[in-house]
Amino acid sequence: MHNDFKYGKKNMEDLKKVKKLLIFVPVILLAIILLVSSIYKVDTGEAAVITRFGSAARVVDDAGIHAKIPFIEKANKVSLAKRHQIEYGYRTLGGSSTMQTSDYMEIPEEQIVIVEAVGNNSSLVLTELIVEYRVADPINYLYKVDDLQNTIRLVLEDTLRNTLQSVTLDQALTDKLSIDGEIKPEIQRKLNSYEAGVEIIEVKTQNTSLLDSVDTAYREVEKANQYRNGKIEEAQKYTNTVVPKAESEATQLIEGAKAHRARVIAQANADVAEFQALYAEYVKNPEIIRERIYTDSMREFITNNNVIIDISSGDSLYKFYNIDDSNTKGAQPKVNTTTQAVGADVIDDILENEQQNMNEENENKVEEVIPND
Repeated sequence: MHNDFKYGKKNMEDLKKVKKLLIFVPVILLAIILLVSSIYKVDTGEAAVITRFGSAARVVDDAGIHAKIPFIEKANKVSLAKRHQIEYGYRTLGGSSTMQTSDYMEIPEEQIVIVEAVGNNSSLVLTELIVEYRVADPINYLYKVDDLQNTIRLVLEDTLRNTLQSVTLDQALTDKLSIDGEIKPEIQRKLNSYEAGVEIIEVKTQNTSLLDSVDTAYREVEKANQYRNGKIEEAQKYTNTVVPKAESEATQLIEGAKAHRARVIAQANADVAEFQALYAEYVKNPEIIRERIYTDSMREFITNNNVIIDISSGDSLYKFYNIDDSNTKGAQPKVNTTTQAVGADVIDDILENEQQNMNEENENKVEEVIPND
């Protein structure tokens, strides 16, 4: 019986230990739960938006272990480094997100876009592109826009259509980089106005093509344009050859005219100087100068013309026949002893006789003015 009492006393002590243990276990568990709920980890390239009763309280973007109020604050983590993509005009079915390396499905209602809408030259093209973005403002990204993916796609569609309406068909088909560069800042501006909290990294056109019904006509136009451009280049080459030659010839003519003008002016100045000198002598000795002019003129005339002089009359008047003149060919006198062909000695004799006759006439005039004593 004594053993039974000892055994019962031991059980009572064990029961007390169990009760104490049952009291501390919940406390320990609660402490563990509170500890786990009050700490969170932020990895590199991440940010945690701490909300309190559903409202954003702060943003933590430092990598490491951080604390928060358990059950009251909640940490919503977002990646700041991840590049998100929006596909427009197609959807990737598997593999890579680029159309060249994976299967994809076209979205016709997104693909068809009007280009060159100004005037009556509008055309339709099929276009597919990618927009890449990342989170720039975690709070706005999580709470300002409900359906961000669809919002970006709608903004992209509106911007793309407005941009392509102002470019030509050739630009839409060939100048993709320029068009992408024009679309990107406009998308960013609109998303900023919505406070979407994202940064557009890149807009990349994957493909732009013509509708089958338009492609054939476009090819014909391209051939015509190439032919026209070829003819323009040929004409330009011809112009580049002919114009310099014409300009050179014109320069030569102008220089020749200037030289001729200079010669004429110099000759005129010389003639004026000669005339002035002759006139000064004429004022001093008019009779002598007249005789000199007469003699020089006769010598020049007879020397420069093919003539026959008739000296048969015996007086101071001689008959001159121009044997080159058609009017005198039928009436040329016969050359006889009283008719001489003109030679250098004949010219000198005639001029000498003329000079003597003039001298005699001048002497007679002097005698008439001054009578003999």
